[in-house]
Amino acid sequence: MQADTIDHEFAAVLTGDLRNSRKLGSGRLAATMRHIVDAARDIGRDCKTSVHFDRHRGDGWQIVLPRAETALRAALRITAALAAQDGPATRIAIGIGAVHLPGSGDLGAADGPAFVASGDLLDSMERQRNIVIDARTGPCIPAMIGLLDWQSRHWSAPQAQALYDALRSSPPTQEEIAQEFGVSRQAIQLRLAGTGLAAIRDAVAVYENDLGVIWQKASA
Repeated sequence: MQADTIDHEFAAVLTGDLRNSRKLGSGRLAATMRHIVDAARDIGRDCKTSVHFDRHRGDGWQIVLPRAETALRAALRITAALAAQDGPATRIAIGIGAVHLPGSGDLGAADGPAFVASGDLLDSMERQRNIVIDARTGPCIPAMIGLLDWQSRHWSAPQAQALYDALRSSPPTQEEIAQEFGVSRQAIQLRLAGTGLAAIRDAVAVYENDLGVIWQKASA
């Protein structure tokens, strides 16, 4: 292991790829990847943490979050960012555990159990799923994420636009979101109600508050 390796003992690795990427032209594929990169950077600022991103195999990508508690919010916001553009969906596999990053931040030279778990999860994902998580967080968290995954596939582009901001850790008001998109507050209220925002926020709060305890018990 390199001397300048940075270790994170309870991190999350999100490994993903785009659905139906062979039907995308190179321009649209590049634009979709830019949306993921922009969302990753925004998530880092919002959660006040470093975010490491890497693209691989054309339609594949990977993100390392030093704090595993931020992973579900990140996965949902990335999903919303793509749905907001009426773009292709992405599969996301969330691995939890230790990661070892080189000082350069090059994920190609990184390793750790969270990388292995995330890669294995993506390879074994059921065809109809878009978001899955390490089974060691189970049984409740994987089941909850299964419901959120199903719910996310029904967001319209306007709903996803509003939800992307509403799922920030310190979200703007509905009035502020309305001003951003040039619509009424009532329109934003209706869009967010249609996404199940209140239930999503409750689920994210449970994940963020309970994940550490659940993981300690699973690892004992």
